[in-house]
Amino acid sequence: MACGVSCYQGRERCNDFSIGIELEGTDTLAYTDAQYRQLAAVTDLLIALYPAIAENIAGHSDIAPVRKTDPGPAFDWIKYRALLSAPSEKETS
Repeated sequence: MACGVSCYQGRERCNDFSIGIELEGTDTLAYTDAQYRQLAAVTDLLIALYPAIAENIAGHSDIAPVRKTDPGPAFDWIKYRALLSAPSEKETS
């Protein structure tokens, strides 16, 4: 079953080379502190195993903007990045 069109930094078929993490929520309701803490903990573990991903963290809306809106405007990228053990220099909106 095809998951639809996706593209990130010129590469298509993102499900073939990416790791997806789902959060329970909506585009408009704030995520909880517990969600941010757990997301950062999982991300730190993944970065320890795959260091290159530290500079390639993106939202679903970044790879399939026509079809996906998550994590949405309620997701606080600055707060999330501040919780990472080794925040990247890359800004994410």
